[in-house]
Amino acid sequence: MHPLGLQQRLELMLGFLGFFTFIAFISAVAVIFRGEVALGPSIVLLVCVSLTWLTFRKWRAVRDSLQS
Repeated sequence: MHPLGLQQRLELMLGFLGFFTFIAFISAVAVIFRGEVALGPSIVLLVCVSLTWLTFRKWRAVRDSLQS
């Protein structure tokens, strides 16, 4: 796959993951403020943040390889 195409796909994935991470964050905070057990939403948030972070690292590596 061409590096520019990979970079664009990773940017698209970052957009989707960022959106779902934001929604998971709002959901976890809402559950915590209601005083309920927030294990499920917290695990979903952890997975979303981890995937976003890994995707960002891959995107940054591809971007840096294109610039050099």
